Amino acid sequence: MRGVAQGAGGIFKGIPFAQTTGGDHRWTPPRPALPWTASFDASQFGPICPQPERPDHRSERQSEDCLSINVATPSLSGKKPVLVLIHGGAFFLGSGAELFDDAARAYNERGILVVSLNYRLGRLGFFSHPGLRAEQPGAPTGNYWLMDQVAGLKWVHSNIARFGGDPHKVTIMGCSAGGSSINALMTSPKSRGLFARASAHSGGGINNATRPQAQAEWEGVAFAARAGGTGEGGQAITALRRLDPAAIMAADPGPPNFGAVVDGEMIPQETAIAFAKGDIARVPYIAGSTSNEASIFGLMGFDEKALKDRFGIDMAAVRKIYDPATKLSPAELLRQVQTDFIFTSAATATAGLAARWQPSWSYHFAYVPTAERGKVAGAPHCADFGYTLGAAKASQGAENARLAAMMQGYWTNFIKTGNPNGSGLPLWSQYKGAHRGPLLIDSKTTVTPNFRATQIAYWWKLWAERTGQKLP
Repeated sequence: MRGVAQGAGGIFKGIPFAQTTGGDHRWTPPRPALPWTASFDASQFGPICPQPERPDHRSERQSEDCLSINVATPSLSGKKPVLVLIHGGAFFLGSGAELFDDAARAYNERGILVVSLNYRLGRLGFFSHPGLRAEQPGAPTGNYWLMDQVAGLKWVHSNIARFGGDPHKVTIMGCSAGGSSINALMTSPKSRGLFARASAHSGGGINNATRPQAQAEWEGVAFAARAGGTGEGGQAITALRRLDPAAIMAADPGPPNFGAVVDGEMIPQETAIAFAKGDIARVPYIAGSTSNEASIFGLMGFDEKALKDRFGIDMAAVRKIYDPATKLSPAELLRQVQTDFIFTSAATATAGLAARWQPSWSYHFAYVPTAERGKVAGAPHCADFGYTLGAAKASQGAENARLAAMMQGYWTNFIKTGNPNGSGLPLWSQYKGAHRGPLLIDSKTTVTPNFRATQIAYWWKLWAERTGQKLP
């Protein structure tokens, strides 16, 4: 490969880790990339996986031949720890190019090799159908997005030593859909042994939209009818494979609603149940969220009606817990519920459940830059990721720079040792025994043992009643 030299190391982009997923290979497991003999130009990002166009991303090439990986290494020799980034985007947007350059600058200078990858999105990544099951007997169907991520991690395990990385010191990290992916990788038997630590940012974990296989197939049949995939079984699949990716995307109107399928193989059971039972990768684990996760719900369409229809949440009952004195406006009550229901309660729960089996930490990011205080309700969805991965710049103020240095310090320690604590950083207490306090990251950073205890306990109780599992 021919990359771009950078000091003693270099940056290599767009490396194929699997073959095209188009044509007859749409909705099939990823196939390893074919070897090449000529010099491969690895100076540019590869095509992004098909997704709706965004005004700020119109120049990006889209293709079903999109399963590529990017590597930035401070040196081609040695055995350095590796950070693998799984991008977010509600499982229908995004690519491995996002934040890769920032993360490479921030962590290469700290002696860490950085990797990012693409995976199939939207209906191309999430599709179950009886025709697929009949066509591929014995093979898992539905979770093509996760199959791609596992294939990318296998590529890292086999090849990263040639870039100066240590395949036995791989940390996986992601935010939003990336955070959900981290939790799925934690529970999937197919990813065991491919990573040594995991960090899930704003990834939910106890109330995410996990589907039983039967429900996913029912949704797939309904999608096929919308898209024009008529006929029985294999006929419908053949017709759908002839469609342009744009026609596939057009058949999914409305807010995105893609989630993991409990297929019995890639994902044997609901994510949080796996955490509760200890059916997870036994590696050091971090989970966290932000103080205004509700900022994402305009995109997702999770308004009061959606919360009622999809999750059975009665806002009148919730108000008795959140606001017994009836002082909150309906909009503020909804914002707090949106933030806590999917994200705050889940980050503390998955960390607490993992702590039964392995080292575990949780955080809650509430920092708002000085210029934005009083203008926003809190730190928006994935706001912490910019500080953790180096997108927050020193030019935005001394406090901003200090916070970014602190967070990169925590995660550098975690990536290198499996423990975020180190010299010069506020103590971040591990979840252990009765201790269940997240690190509250703000202008002042401190562990907060009883953080939003009443609200979090409400959502934990509902989940426990639904599943019959015990939460921490």
